[in-house]
Amino acid sequence: MSNYRLTAAAIITVLIGGGLFLYSPPKTEKVERPQKVEQENPIHGFGFIDFEQVLLKHSDGEKLKELIGKEIRLKLELNEMMRPVSPPKLPEIDMTPFEESARKRNMQNLISQLAEVRAHQKRIAEEYREKNEENYIKRRNENRDLYMNEAFNITLKLENAERLHLTQEQIQEFEKRLDELTVERNKKQRELLEEWAAEIKAYAESQVADELARIQRESDALKEKYSEEAMQKIRDTQARNKALMEAAMQEMAYRQTRRREILDELLQTSKERVKIEDAILDSIANEAGKLGAMYKLQMVLIKHERPYFEEKLSQNADINFKLTTKKSPGVMIFEGADTKDLTPDLLKTIH
Repeated sequence: MSNYRLTAAAIITVLIGGGLFLYSPPKTEKVERPQKVEQENPIHGFGFIDFEQVLLKHSDGEKLKELIGKEIRLKLELNEMMRPVSPPKLPEIDMTPFEESARKRNMQNLISQLAEVRAHQKRIAEEYREKNEENYIKRRNENRDLYMNEAFNITLKLENAERLHLTQEQIQEFEKRLDELTVERNKKQRELLEEWAAEIKAYAESQVADELARIQRESDALKEKYSEEAMQKIRDTQARNKALMEAAMQEMAYRQTRRREILDELLQTSKERVKIEDAILDSIANEAGKLGAMYKLQMVLIKHERPYFEEKLSQNADINFKLTTKKSPGVMIFEGADTKDLTPDLLKTIH
């Protein structure tokens, strides 16, 4: 309630009471005897009115309380809409394809199978080598003997060079050939050994080829599965992150729109509340003035104390819009001989 309304009511009461005090009826002179002048009772005492009781009976009282309550609700909602939207906590992308223990078990199983196949391959190779080594040794000895025969013939010629009348140039050619034979023999022997080793390996691998192919297929399938699960996790996480960000943006947009709506509604409600409140105060002030004049009171006070709400923007990041309650001091009234409660009389006339 506006303070100036209380002051206006008090001034009206004083003016009316003062007018009555100063007013006296015109004197009528009589020749027969002097007129006895009667002085009216002086203006005295204070009146008071309980605003809350009057408001309960006033036709617009419920509407005023409804508007005050609506203002409070709108301000509380505005307080909530002013709070900042916390950034969403986005889940991190997990590159682990699935449960680590299961992945290790599957991989360890394949590694164990591969080790068994390799061991079996090694046994097959050893068995093949033992079974066919005699043939390899035969070929190796044949190669050795071939070069040894030629080298032996050249050596005999060199030992009998004088008897064979060999020239120095021929001797050098035979010595060069001996060196070449040694190199060729060693090369051929190495080729035979490599062929023998390759033959053993090829045979052993052919015996375990199906098992190796099966293990390779299972390994490739697991790798593809891990890769697909990892990519699916990435896609799922990215989708969740996108959804969280979109929800946060939608919440921010909603709060911004809702703040504008609340402010518009709050402004309209406040205007309507002030209009009704002023009308109620005018009617109370009018009736209070009449009662004050009737009872020849110096002043009529309204006993009223209700919360007034103030809106403050706080610098605190957690509370951007704070509602605080401040009570008006009101008037403390002690009933006595010179005070009169005008509330019952006002309730009879107020509407």
